Amino acid sequence: MNKQEKEELIRQTKEEFEEVKRELGFKADFKEVDDIFFIVDYVLSEGFVSDHFSRQMCARIRDTFNVWVNYLHSLLMPNPQYLINITEANLFDEKERKEIQDLIKGALALSSSNALAGLTKDAKLEREFIDGSTEFWKEKFKPGVLKIMKKVNNGWSE
Repeated sequence: MNKQEKEELIRQTKEEFEEVKRELGFKADFKEVDDIFFIVDYVLSEGFVSDHFSRQMCARIRDTFNVWVNYLHSLLMPNPQYLINITEANLFDEKERKEIQDLIKGALALSSSNALAGLTKDAKLEREFIDGSTEFWKEKFKPGVLKIMKKVNNGWSE
């Protein structure tokens, strides 16, 4: 993809975002959503802006949470055949494991609401998913994951 094609996709992404924002009525702004979920990077990697951009964006948001959920799950239930999982899982006490479980629960609640929004084509659910994901990320998920990753990093550094 050349520079001109890339710039055109970025322009289309921003325009579609603003159109979807008007249609659905969510509060989050483009910079905020892109800074968290890398919407532009996703569109560039896909090579197109979908005619159903709201679903494309929601898929990216869901995927971001799901990648983290899989990692967090490995901290709670490590693969017994994988020393890295076992080592990292052993870094956390029961209180911290409960915090990890709460992060997973919150992310999965959002992920399932996205599936429901897609199945029902309910604009209200889609709006709530986008705003809820953005708020959950800022208020709980990122601070929680940051705390976990600092502990993991310190564990490997010692």
